[in-house]
Amino acid sequence: MTEISEARQHLEEYARLRALLDSAVDGIITIDERGLMEAVNPAAEKLFGYTAAEMVGRNVNMLMPDRYGREHDQYLANYLHTGERKIIGIGREVEGRRKDGSQFPLYLAVSEVSFGARHVFTGFVHDLTDLRKAEQQATQLGRILETSLNEIYVFDAETLRFLHVNRGALENVGYSEEQILQLTPIDLKPEFSEVRYRELLAPLRTGQESLLQFETTHQRCDQSRYPVNVRLQRTRWEGREAFVTTVLDLTEQKRVQHELAQRDAQLEFMVEHLPAAAAYVDTAAGIVHFNKVVQRITGYAADELTTIDTCFSRLFRGRARAMRRLYAAYRKQWNNRSQRFVIRRRDNVERVVEFSGYRYDDHEVWLLQDVTDRDRHETELRIRDQAIQSANEGIVIADATREGHPIIFVNRAFEEMSGFSFAEVIGQGCDLLCDSNVGEKSLLQLQTAIANELEFRTTVLCRRKNQEKFWNEVSVAPVRGADGSVSHIVAVMEDISEQRQAQEKLMQSERLAAIGQMVTGLAHESRNALQRAQACLDMLALDLEDQPEQLELTTKMYRALTDLHRHYEEVRNYAAPINLEYCLVDLARLWGTIWRDLESVRFGRAFQLIEPDTDLNLQCHIDEHRIEQVFRNVMENAIAACSDPGCLTIACETLVQSGVEYIEISFRDNGPGFDAETAAQVFQPFFTTKQKGTGLGMAIAQRIVEAHGGQIALGLDTEQGGEVRILLPTGRSPEPWPSQE
Repeated sequence: MTEISEARQHLEEYARLRALLDSAVDGIITIDERGLMEAVNPAAEKLFGYTAAEMVGRNVNMLMPDRYGREHDQYLANYLHTGERKIIGIGREVEGRRKDGSQFPLYLAVSEVSFGARHVFTGFVHDLTDLRKAEQQATQLGRILETSLNEIYVFDAETLRFLHVNRGALENVGYSEEQILQLTPIDLKPEFSEVRYRELLAPLRTGQESLLQFETTHQRCDQSRYPVNVRLQRTRWEGREAFVTTVLDLTEQKRVQHELAQRDAQLEFMVEHLPAAAAYVDTAAGIVHFNKVVQRITGYAADELTTIDTCFSRLFRGRARAMRRLYAAYRKQWNNRSQRFVIRRRDNVERVVEFSGYRYDDHEVWLLQDVTDRDRHETELRIRDQAIQSANEGIVIADATREGHPIIFVNRAFEEMSGFSFAEVIGQGCDLLCDSNVGEKSLLQLQTAIANELEFRTTVLCRRKNQEKFWNEVSVAPVRGADGSVSHIVAVMEDISEQRQAQEKLMQSERLAAIGQMVTGLAHESRNALQRAQACLDMLALDLEDQPEQLELTTKMYRALTDLHRHYEEVRNYAAPINLEYCLVDLARLWGTIWRDLESVRFGRAFQLIEPDTDLNLQCHIDEHRIEQVFRNVMENAIAACSDPGCLTIACETLVQSGVEYIEISFRDNGPGFDAETAAQVFQPFFTTKQKGTGLGMAIAQRIVEAHGGQIALGLDTEQGGEVRILLPTGRSPEPWPSQE
């Protein structure tokens, strides 16, 4: 019975021990000599997230981070071999690893129990997570308070001596920590005596107040002062009664307040001196506050327009009710636009007022500006602008007050005349179109007149944007202000190129008519003499048939007389009026006929004609005889200019200009081309590069082509073979563009 009783007693003790372990708050884990877990309590299961079944029989290092697990097995082996303790019987902080892999701080204490040769180790584990968090929060709070820019003071409730001062306070007041701990708040507050300060603290001592807040002045170590906001509370500090003071430096706040006050004063000044009447409106109360400008615009003083009803009844007499309805509808969207009204001033004069309104909450801002005179002025300017824009002459206005007299305005006529747009001209000099390469006297006089702000009128050769030259009749005049100074320069321009050309053509016609009459008379008088001379030569040739050398002389004299007669005819043809007889002519057939007629000229030469391979309609309404003269002259010149092997290439293109259809015929040879001097004079009368001829061929060709309404010119690349381009109107209506369908 004794053994049974002892066994029962042991079982009861085990049960009590097991209940104790299971109810323990800290985790308890038992391991053997190999580190294998033999038992765990519920607290350990909860702590690590494993069940007992998942833990028992496995190595305890599963509950540790990898870096601790490897060391743990080595510690056990070393202890069993050497008996040297490193973790057994010694509490230490380590890290644990839960089932989900998360790590946490814990406190571990290990004890040893021996059963003969067998060793069992029991680990007691306490989770330090909450403790570390609390310590961290306390540390952070202390750090925040210590580094706060606000000044924080703690002082004794009885002696008033400082017990603690944070870094922000020390840096602002300029005392060291040792110095300030010898002081009291009274040393920092020159406005307070000790008696007055203790009276201030009395409500906190008695509990009547839990917080005191006030503004005062603090004095630094260097005796400088600054405004502060003080918050006082009662507290306990290291077991004693104390007060904690939080002080906010108001220097920047006061500076900002001062600046805001100045800005408010400036704003008030600006509002009072606005060119518009400005009003602040309390819509809930119907009250209006106008600035002083309202009297200048309406005739009423600000204190006579103090309500919305008063404003409408006085400014819109007889129309107040209708205007109130308009105002009610307009104010829903007035932040996006302004509105014009006609008001009646106190003196019954009607004025146009531009009204703008802005709303926020239950308030509005009104701006009223009298635009009557401005509208009238704008109308006058608009009428003037329309008159200027509708003028046929180009008008340019330049600013005489700025260096270089830059252009500030041009009308549409100037844009059409010059080819420049308004935007391209603004800011340029007012001699923009003048051709600086001309160097003529009138141009220099015009530039001098502009520079010296003088009135002047002249005709100068100008250039459009596309470099086309034209004759421009310019009148410039300065615009003077009331003080006599020149503010602007106005230039009026007229393109007189057509008039000039007409005058030149008229003068040329008159000269040609005179030349024609002279040459006709000369040719008539000379024809009889030439005929008599030729008849005499014919008779002389009969007498010299047996004298070949003398007969050759008569032949040369006969040719000379023939050339003289031909020259008379060329001059007469050049001077004679050109009368055209139009018919439908195929240009390809025409130049083919001419090419065959020139066979004698090409005799013995290696020269070819390359004609265009084209489907173009080459039929034109022209004077066939006259255009034949032009083509023959151009083709003869090409043959004469080229050395063998020679080549003349003809190309054609149809184009439309200003609603008129043209054919452009290009004659290009492989000769030396035209040098600059020749190209500039090739169409001048009596200019020639040949040893024979009058030099009228190309001049006559130009007259014939222009008489047809066409153009003749040299090609752009005149140094890579000679090229002559002839533009002739077809006399047909332009073909429409093909349909896009």
